[in-house]
Amino acid sequence: MIALARLSWSLSVLLGAIALWSASGLVIAGPTLPLAGQHQLPLANGLYLFGESPQPQRVGRSYIVFAVQDRKVYGALYLPNSSFDCFRGTVGDRQLQVTVLPTYEEEPYQAEIDLLSFYSLPRLSPSDRAILATCAAEPRPIVTHTGS
Repeated sequence: MIALARLSWSLSVLLGAIALWSASGLVIAGPTLPLAGQHQLPLANGLYLFGESPQPQRVGRSYIVFAVQDRKVYGALYLPNSSFDCFRGTVGDRQLQVTVLPTYEEEPYQAEIDLLSFYSLPRLSPSDRAILATCAAEPRPIVTHTGS
């Protein structure tokens, strides 16, 4: 019970930081790895994994797994061995503009995720693919985020 509460709190902190950044223009604290040699922004169609750590599946670190198709995106924000929140939206010049569907709250909210604040990871794990498949099938209606 305590472990679940702690993991839920950690995910809430990550999502709160993204929402705070979106509202105030602040950059999410964390390591930065330039994408210039790895990905062209906006991102091409495909599957992507970004994380606070350059190594995948580090407990206590947040990750973003998503799929891009014609500048539209769906995916999830997650902590390993914890819950995840699905999102949908569009790919901007250097960020994802999304509507997040929180797992433990009823109201979706809009956020911008600055991809340059995260490490780009080369491969999706089976767990990443399962999370992505769940979010692809998300039945709740999505509000499209507009603006820049």
